Amino acid sequence: MLSLGGMKPPLISICLPNLNTRPFLEERMETILAQTFTDWELIVCDSHSDDGSWEFFQKFADDPRVRLHQVPREGIYAGWNECLKRARGRYLYIATSDDTAKPQLLERLLAPLTRDPGIRVAVCDYQVIDGGSRPIEPLAQDKPRLFIGKWMKQPCLRPRLTEFVLHCCFGTIWGTMTAVLFQHSLLKQVGLFRTDRGSVADIEWTLRATLASDVAFIPERLATWRMRPDQATQHGSLSWRLLRTTLACFDAVLHDPNAELPADWRSIPHWDRELTKIWRLEYLDSFHLDRRAARENPTQFLMNCWAGLRLKPDLFFSQLARGFAWRKEFSPDRIARAQELIDLFQVPWPPREAAW
Repeated sequence: MLSLGGMKPPLISICLPNLNTRPFLEERMETILAQTFTDWELIVCDSHSDDGSWEFFQKFADDPRVRLHQVPREGIYAGWNECLKRARGRYLYIATSDDTAKPQLLERLLAPLTRDPGIRVAVCDYQVIDGGSRPIEPLAQDKPRLFIGKWMKQPCLRPRLTEFVLHCCFGTIWGTMTAVLFQHSLLKQVGLFRTDRGSVADIEWTLRATLASDVAFIPERLATWRMRPDQATQHGSLSWRLLRTTLACFDAVLHDPNAELPADWRSIPHWDRELTKIWRLEYLDSFHLDRRAARENPTQFLMNCWAGLRLKPDLFFSQLARGFAWRKEFSPDRIARAQELIDLFQVPWPPREAAW
């Protein structure tokens, strides 16, 4: 297959969407150019940045591996999609513009995908960093790391249905898309990222991608996820608005007739509610209808009451009858729940050892 003047497409397309992250671009580009695997193209889609980002990218305009585009400013996932639509490689990697990578990242992630074409997704471990690129311990992934345990340090193949169940329990256990390399063909089955899901569209895409393939895991921390206050996809402490959207992501996949879910799952009583139970409880908890919240911020508590009365009146009146006492059942043990779901849906655990 030839394209762009008869040139053979590269094996990997690196997608770099950007909007106003000029302070991080130098380090981002250095880590791309330093990759030990070199058969790649870089697709930059800048959403008309006004901080000098576009001007910075011009220094790479003469590099035949780099393709520069300005695209409409329509949101983070629209920017991701603009890159993906232009990609020509057999494998795709999303290099978010404020993050970094170790030089071996592409090489190590590519190994299991080329060894077994039936595996369409490879994931590595990652390092959380701050705005100054200083390492900090992973925060959002503490609980899944505890559950996965020794398998975080072992190359392994994680079955797709088990991975799906764990996503349902913990959220995206991959942590960050900067730790993921996937086959281009996956997009035909899964589609692009939705642009109407706010900052959690990656959850729905991940669920769909997981159902399409077992996942090869590489234990090295080859990618980074930068945590900064203005980060568009930093979920942090989830509000009821964000959790409602998260539940919509799960429901969209669980009730999609084209999703590759086992037919026998539907014979389990309330199977869909079992898979989303932990998120529904967290959604209820996110209204903060308890006395502690009232003491700490009375004004915010009144706003919480109004939101609860409009959206979850049964919850509001239940809490009112209890004198707004905190309910432990709203914060269940996710680690214990993960094992319950594995047993209930009879998915294989632990993963299978590999030698990527």
